[in-house]
Amino acid sequence: MKFLLIAIVVLLLAWRWRTARHNTLSQRTDPTPKTPGPLSMVACAHCGVHIPGPEAVHGAHGVYCSSAHRQQAEA
Repeated sequence: MKFLLIAIVVLLLAWRWRTARHNTLSQRTDPTPKTPGPLSMVACAHCGVHIPGPEAVHGAHGVYCSSAHRQQAEA
């Protein structure tokens, strides 16, 4: 009888530990970093090369791939 009681207590403790561990693992965020979506591409007004919009240099006559092309086109 004593052995049965000890076995039940051990199984209960193991079950509680496992459910607590499962709950903490399911609450964690995904460790993989989220990749940003696609960027809009724009063409350089001087040479026509396509570059991502955030990297473009804005000028008076459009967007450019570099400040050198902006200066050449606006000169």
